[in-house]
Amino acid sequence: MRRSSRRSVRSLLRRQAFAPLGGIERTVDSRQVHVVDGDTFRYGTERVRLRGIDTPELDEPNGQAARLRLEELLHSGQVRIVPHGRDVYDRLVADVFVDGRNVTDMLTQEGYAKPRS
Repeated sequence: MRRSSRRSVRSLLRRQAFAPLGGIERTVDSRQVHVVDGDTFRYGTERVRLRGIDTPELDEPNGQAARLRLEELLHSGQVRIVPHGRDVYDRLVADVFVDGRNVTDMLTQEGYAKPRS
């Protein structure tokens, strides 16, 4: 394979790795996940919002702890993202699993969810 062809293949694979998730279920490399707050993270250019949970904002009590816990969970294994649509901020709303366990369920059980009003 010629050198330019190898570069083209690598470039294509890199673009696909960070391609927007859209409505496609995908398992992603946890090293490429960047946590924003306790219920939102980025993967490439996509912002992903956990479905079914609202955690405190970063400037609220427990907000930093929720962000740190989400970061810990997402970096502990393979991350599977199952899209369910978009919210008013155009974030992808998704069920997210790490090693087969639902991240929303884990955060809720550990007390990071805001009380429902």
